[in-house]
Amino acid sequence: TKMSSKETHIIFGLHSSLSAITNKNRSIKKIILTEEVLGKNKKIFESITNVEKKILNRKQIDSLTGVKIHQGIVVYADSLPVKAISDIRNEEDLVIILDSLNDPQNVGSIIRTAYAFGVKTIIYSKHNSFEITPFLIKSASGAFENVKLIEVTNLNKTIDFLKKNNFWIVGLDSKSEIEISSVPKDLKKAVVFGSENKGIKKLILDNCDFRVKVNIKKDKLIDSLNVSNAAAITLFEFRKK
Repeated sequence: TKMSSKETHIIFGLHSSLSAITNKNRSIKKIILTEEVLGKNKKIFESITNVEKKILNRKQIDSLTGVKIHQGIVVYADSLPVKAISDIRNEEDLVIILDSLNDPQNVGSIIRTAYAFGVKTIIYSKHNSFEITPFLIKSASGAFENVKLIEVTNLNKTIDFLKKNNFWIVGLDSKSEIEISSVPKDLKKAVVFGSENKGIKKLILDNCDFRVKVNIKKDKLIDSLNVSNAAAITLFEFRKK
């Protein structure tokens, strides 16, 4: 199911859970945790009143969630308020667009990297894209609460809207001859990353102002970087003063 306005998110993993609990925009329903996690984060849990807390051991949480990567805490919370393109703030000068990415691990890493480089918005297409799952939230390692994820039905329309609002569209394209560093530093930029195997769709690529590549050593076994690594290098390059 896609995110409705009040779907329940299940969040596990320490960073993701604590980040959700301390997020003022999150309504927390219930917390399941081990004595150990409670003991190590007493201050945070003392500040949360009127939320049901249940102490279980790790084995019990394993069988409850069906996963072993919960790190001793599971949080049930309302999904975050749905965001729209109009929620992009004037001072934002760098946003990310994901075209048909499917791997929750990659998307989680990109959210984490975005947050680390001060990027506040990630736009993605409703069709052929990832779902928001507990695994995606966990792999974002706490950053999920601090980056706006905006789902749109038409990426090209969205790109046109961004262009009207002074964003220049940069597409990452391994076939390009132009390096990232050639994009002028002082432009507002929306960077497009394409799907893990197909890259950016042709229509969207044609709509980009710049098509650039990360300069890597090409070889038959490795002809392109993992998309989350490419995102990290790109954001690093664009944030260089």
